[in-house]
Amino acid sequence: MKKILMLLTVIFTFAIASQAQSSIKFPRIAGDTIANTGTLVKVINTTSGYAGEAIQVSLSLLSGTGAGTVGVYGSLDGVSYAQIGSNYTITNTASQSCNFYITAPLPQYTKVLITGAGTESLLPTVFYRITKYQTN
Repeated sequence: MKKILMLLTVIFTFAIASQAQSSIKFPRIAGDTIANTGTLVKVINTTSGYAGEAIQVSLSLLSGTGAGTVGVYGSLDGVSYAQIGSNYTITNTASQSCNFYITAPLPQYTKVLITGAGTESLLPTVFYRITKYQTN
């Protein structure tokens, strides 16, 4: 009986640990398609106790000529944002993706800003993963 309980405890612990480290995909909603010079904003709210954040933006060109930028911005109050790193330049290809990595200390709010600049119709998909500090 002790072995079964121990095995269940180990399995439960690994299930929770692997779930906490998996990527999260922002659900697509009406208005997520970027047309011409339109913009799209996705905000990640991060609580304390995290060591890093990885963000991936995948872009699918539905029609037109793709152009524009993808940038990441951080804020402590959710109102005033400052840019983190450099912008990614959107090119005229059928599909593309870019990754951003942020290390501790993380901002409370991380904003992903996608701005179109061409005569395009783009469908972005935003994934993110926030990693916890390891404890012994």
